[in-house]
Amino acid sequence: MGARQAASDQARARPAERPGGTGPWAEFGAQMRRWRGSAGFTQAQVGARVGYDHSAISRLESGAREPSDRLARRLDEVLGAGGALLAAYRAVAAEQGRHDGAGRADPLPGGAPGPLVPDGLVLPSLLPSYGIACPLHPEARCEVPPLAETPRPGALDGRAPGADTVHLLCALLAACWSAGDERPLPGTAAAVERALHLIVGWAGEATGPARRALVRLAGAYALLAGELRASRGQNGMAMAWLHKCLYWAGMSDDPAVHVAALCDMATIARLEHDAPSAITYAGAMREAYPGRRWAAVMADLCEARGHALIGDVRACRRRVDGARDRLHGVGERDLAEAPWLAEASGQVYVESAAAGALRDLAAMTADRSLARLAIDAAGRSLACLAPGRRAARVLFTLRLADGHACAGDLDAAVAIAEPLLAELPTLHTPLIGQELYGLRSRLMARWGNRPGMRDFTAHLGAVWQ
Repeated sequence: MGARQAASDQARARPAERPGGTGPWAEFGAQMRRWRGSAGFTQAQVGARVGYDHSAISRLESGAREPSDRLARRLDEVLGAGGALLAAYRAVAAEQGRHDGAGRADPLPGGAPGPLVPDGLVLPSLLPSYGIACPLHPEARCEVPPLAETPRPGALDGRAPGADTVHLLCALLAACWSAGDERPLPGTAAAVERALHLIVGWAGEATGPARRALVRLAGAYALLAGELRASRGQNGMAMAWLHKCLYWAGMSDDPAVHVAALCDMATIARLEHDAPSAITYAGAMREAYPGRRWAAVMADLCEARGHALIGDVRACRRRVDGARDRLHGVGERDLAEAPWLAEASGQVYVESAAAGALRDLAAMTADRSLARLAIDAAGRSLACLAPGRRAARVLFTLRLADGHACAGDLDAAVAIAEPLLAELPTLHTPLIGQELYGLRSRLMARWGNRPGMRDFTAHLGAVWQ
């Protein structure tokens, strides 16, 4: 008897998992459950293969959750349904008239009233800007109309917006991304979410190219909304937006946004010390776009950080080495979808993540050779960092100082960290906070009784209050 048949018989021998739902998606869920049983997979195994938690798979099978077209196609492939599961999805979607691609059936977070453009935010006058191109005319240079000439929110009476409004939304997105590189202006996160509510509403009325453009914008806005929530430590709200982002990015076939959302989800899991989830999200990047070398680079780095949390030296170092090797082989297609991996910025991206992973390993294992590798990687990331990226510079410098602490070099750790004390109070981000907490904890644990060390570590803690 083959392993697949044995697993299938074993699945049938277990008590049946009843879908229990009576809604429109209950039959799809029942078919999905039957195909999963035939494949011999658990809900957790299916979730790991498609990039979702097992609870989401359970909701799909109970009919409580509507899948996207991309997810239905992926489930059909993973479960070996030969197109039957996808056909079941499309039959129900057609009956329900779910053609808007905007996921409006589920409530959206945020959406408080207020101005569309925060005070002090300067919009670019021409697209593309900050890597944001017009989704209606991706190859063209588009002028952004003055804000006063653009219809106000609610002024379109249910009609889909024209090109000028789409251009304004792109310009707002570019400005908010740019501002978010350091410390977003007050009101930026709320404005992003207000714009996203408008976009989703308009997408439901639009057709053809306008609809595709709005759904693509929805994915990019949801990614930024998730990152802005995460930057304030609101991880639950961040994950809600990022799950929406995955849906819209899948609908618009936007691999860069889709993988970026999974990367952010892996980072949030890591910040919450959930290494298995971080590794699962990383694996979903690799499986979603197996032909994209750039996606493999990002997956390698996220997996390395996850393996470092549990002290798996071999797996972590293999993924770090894999990311470095793949970065050297990225081509034009890769860089068109992931321009942040080009030249120096790519080195910064890879070496900063490698430094974090190797430092975490050194802290877990007390291996000073790993700490020295972390120091080297942190130094390379700082050397390649472009001027003006203040938050990144502080983050990487704290990581460098912590590498020296893990290597047992107290003088170097203090000398590197001390000049940052004046800057830290203005850079409240969870990533910097985690770096600071780790450095402070290691200094106290190892050298807490040294003269002046208690004062220095107290100062490190006080600047973050």
